[in-house]
Amino acid sequence: GLLLARRVLKKFGLDEKFKGKEELDGEEYHVEDEENEQRPFKCILDVGLRRTCVGHRMWGALKGAVDGGLHIPHSTKNFPGFKPAEEKGAESEYDAEAHKERIFGSHVKEYMEMLQEEDPTKYEAHFSKFIAEGIDADKT
Repeated sequence: GLLLARRVLKKFGLDEKFKGKEELDGEEYHVEDEENEQRPFKCILDVGLRRTCVGHRMWGALKGAVDGGLHIPHSTKNFPGFKPAEEKGAESEYDAEAHKERIFGSHVKEYMEMLQEEDPTKYEAHFSKFIAEGIDADKT
């Protein structure tokens, strides 16, 4: 998503005006909130036939595109780390750190470590390409 955003903005000559988010920390970001004389490049996310379930990887791509400087109308309710309000009228909360961990693949690292300890043969089958490249859980 981030790479796509930067390429689109560069193609239209907007890469200098809309830098996007400098630090990728999972926090909510909207490019239209920044002060510019020109409106940001607006996109609409078309998910097609995909199910829009909470935590799906398409939301990670959306987050990357938004952080890259594209204006894509969205909310955080489908992002990993979002907790809806438990009571009516209460505030829902968004845990940006949980989303950041998911984007950077800490869940894969934890799964690799768990499989490596509990079932080494299954670990070797699941992560054979990682092993061939010399990538272990610490390098993900």
